[in-house]
Amino acid sequence: MPNATETQRDYSWAEYLHCMEGGSDVLTLPQAKASSAKKETPIVGFMVAIAITVSALYLSELPVWPFTVPGGRHPIEPVMLAIVLGMILSNFLTLPKTLNAGIKFSVKKILPIGIVLLGARLNFHEVKNVGLAGVMLSLLETVVALTLLLFLAKKFGLPQKLGLLLGIGTAICGGTAIVATAPVIEADEKDVVFSVATVTLLGLIAMFVLPIIGHAMNLNQKEFGIWAGLSIHQTPQVIAAGFAYGPEAGATATIAKLARVCLLAPIVFLAGVWHARSAAKTAIVKKQINYWSLFPMFVLGFLAMALLRSLGWLPEIAFNKPAFFAASAAPVSLATICDTLSKYCIVISMAGVGLETKFSAMKQTGWKPLIASLIAVLVIATGILALIKLIGF
Repeated sequence: MPNATETQRDYSWAEYLHCMEGGSDVLTLPQAKASSAKKETPIVGFMVAIAITVSALYLSELPVWPFTVPGGRHPIEPVMLAIVLGMILSNFLTLPKTLNAGIKFSVKKILPIGIVLLGARLNFHEVKNVGLAGVMLSLLETVVALTLLLFLAKKFGLPQKLGLLLGIGTAICGGTAIVATAPVIEADEKDVVFSVATVTLLGLIAMFVLPIIGHAMNLNQKEFGIWAGLSIHQTPQVIAAGFAYGPEAGATATIAKLARVCLLAPIVFLAGVWHARSAAKTAIVKKQINYWSLFPMFVLGFLAMALLRSLGWLPEIAFNKPAFFAASAAPVSLATICDTLSKYCIVISMAGVGLETKFSAMKQTGWKPLIASLIAVLVIATGILALIKLIGF
């Protein structure tokens, strides 16, 4: 029989979503009632999550040959590094219970802020640069990835939620899409960690392999850019592979990747609808689904920020230096500030997820998620390449 700690952990993503939608800090759970009387300060646990975040961000800026791009971007996202560092701490050290409040604060309060600010990364006008064919390929890739991984998850006997997270991570933007979707479908932490780790590993492999195949097949810059942008999972990996192939390929790959990211909000909503309908089928007391409530407020904020960026309402701000400094002004892009803050918030929240995840909870799944995702990646990459050569760019 599960103890109170294990049962409480099972509810954590549901609790996070409840808070994102404006609910109280703690859901009314049988195990939560006993501990609700004693409030713990979140400062200590939050500072641990920040320390992990600083370490992850530092590691993510180290250059990796031969994929060093301007700015020294590391091909592994800070999101994954923060999860790994958090898991190392929580599994090899006995952490005090006083950290729990800060860890939950890192996920419940910081994650929705990060997702909202993430919208500043999107400019819908840039999607036009990949052309209608590129947009249609992006839509096709999303549908195929989701359908195929849900099918493979069923064949491999994996949980549906894990299959959905793998599908969304493969289809949209790797770990960021998984993080945004997980609370909406009330996924377990171990499924989140498995999904992020799987898409990161496969994205790394694709980042090294695709340029080699591209040169062997004599793909032009635009062809490779679209192929990399639609086949590699995470944005840093797309940028690294694209610019390793050439400057035009890097720019095209980045824009093709943005076309996929634009689908994040509708996919998260559809995932919420799927989860609500699945829960309604198994409910003892049937009730009507409120579809408006399935659209989390942080997704609306994400769309609002993307719209502001696309309309040019997140302008560059020039700070004029005092007279005793140089006379030049220092322009700062508000969109860049929001994007940077978004990265910090999401990495902090994933450090919290890592601190809550135990290796023992992940042993049951084994290699099946990696094999299922590898099959899907091979099918998608091969199919997109064939269509690119057929259409011609």
